[in-house]
Amino acid sequence: MKLTRMLKYFTTFYLVIISLLLNAQDEILNDAEYPEAEFHVAMNPLDTNNIILATMHGFNDEETNKIIIYYTNDYGNTWNISDYNGIPDTGNYDGSGDPVLAFNNQGTAYFVNLSISELTWVNTLASKSVDGGATWDFIDVVKAGFTDKPWMTIDRSNTSQYNGNIYIQFVEDNIKMFTFDNQFNLLHSAVVPRGEHLPSVATNANGNIYCSGVGMGNPNRVFVSKSTDGGETFDGYTEVVSFPDYTFNAPNISNRFQPTVYLAVDNSGGTFDGRLYLSYTASEEVNEDYFDVFLTYSDDEGDTWSIPKVVNSNNVSMVDQFYSSLYVNDEGVLILDWYDRANYDPGEKMTDFFMGISKDGGETFTEIQLNSVSSDFNHVIPAGNYFGIGEYHQLVATENTAISFWSDGRTNDGDLNIYMAKVSLSDTITSVDELSVITDKISIEAIYPQPVASSFRLKFSVREKTKLSYKIIDNSGGVVYESSGNLYSPGEHTLPVVCNIPSGLHHMIVVSDNGFLKSMKFIKK
Repeated sequence: MKLTRMLKYFTTFYLVIISLLLNAQDEILNDAEYPEAEFHVAMNPLDTNNIILATMHGFNDEETNKIIIYYTNDYGNTWNISDYNGIPDTGNYDGSGDPVLAFNNQGTAYFVNLSISELTWVNTLASKSVDGGATWDFIDVVKAGFTDKPWMTIDRSNTSQYNGNIYIQFVEDNIKMFTFDNQFNLLHSAVVPRGEHLPSVATNANGNIYCSGVGMGNPNRVFVSKSTDGGETFDGYTEVVSFPDYTFNAPNISNRFQPTVYLAVDNSGGTFDGRLYLSYTASEEVNEDYFDVFLTYSDDEGDTWSIPKVVNSNNVSMVDQFYSSLYVNDEGVLILDWYDRANYDPGEKMTDFFMGISKDGGETFTEIQLNSVSSDFNHVIPAGNYFGIGEYHQLVATENTAISFWSDGRTNDGDLNIYMAKVSLSDTITSVDELSVITDKISIEAIYPQPVASSFRLKFSVREKTKLSYKIIDNSGGVVYESSGNLYSPGEHTLPVVCNIPSGLHHMIVVSDNGFLKSMKFIKK
């Protein structure tokens, strides 16, 4: 059973990669007109204005199937695209997928991804950027041969003797982990004791490493292993949870559905310091064909785990919640986000995206819907070559703000775009502060001055001729002002806005004729 399952998974993956390769061209695309999904995000610890997002782009589209790397140096107000697409100039590589990013303490970004060599091998490659994602240097092949699902973390703890170590976990015939120093010299290679697929890795303030993996079978089992010597050896494993086998059996979500296991450690020094969190997607209790997002945690470094609990508050039977991401900020705030169909009847494919914020160690969550328009997975699933929105995504957070990113198919035209939402982590969490599409075509700066009096200005730039319009809505969702729109030539512009609107909290929503959207919060005096 185990061998059959693994062969099925790898055969499916291989066929998708070959399809990507055969349809590939050498052109680097500088826009987001092709489906984008399955991506990873990292924030620079030295400059939180610098965020990098690497995404699979195009899937089996004949025009492109490379990775696209977006980067911002102004906290997401403007985005640029790197010329690097995960395929180095040296060597015979083509086709690229499974991007993962991490920063070290010095602000150097590292990037791992898969790439095909000579149509026979799927290799794990590593690259780095010292300029915030603008340019990349290929480092080396981490592992040649048929590898899958690379995952990476870097020890950034000043109290760890392994500070600076780079840990890369990947799937071969089982899960392996390579340990590199900060010069990317290989220090150790080790087999993770249990789990055959879907790895995740995290480190705590003492330098301990935690690796998760899924044993694929009936049932599926999630294991966590620990290393206390910088990845040289592992101290056994713990079976955290098991649940019914459903991989590849979620036609309403994807033909390649999986638990999306994430690990994260609270290194805040606060009340829950050292707590190890694990989130995953599994079947709901009532009906195994529908799914919930679950959370469990360990306060003894992974030896024992809490009883898993459903994160999403809507537990109506036959309503899907799936594909979570997980993050703990430096203040110990736990943040999850996930796809959610709670707003729709059982069996429907209309889908929203939610964030859950916990300040009590995962016991309770404040939930907020991030998207403004739902996605119809009847269009999303084929847009991603029946891969749906991919098997993972990532969020990041500062001390004061959580920033979620998700693949969104709201246009229902076969396209998938990546959206970003910022949510304040203040005592009162009420609404999305900012919502926008990740693109390099349109850049919009914040509304100024704030708070707004009788008028304000909006600076923006466009790279091609674009029609922009906007509307202002109050905190209850009512439209209080709306423009007819204007056509703007390429370049920088300043839009003066004079409007007689009531005092209070409002949102300005800017849209373009090519699908761009950005929503910004402001206060009228």
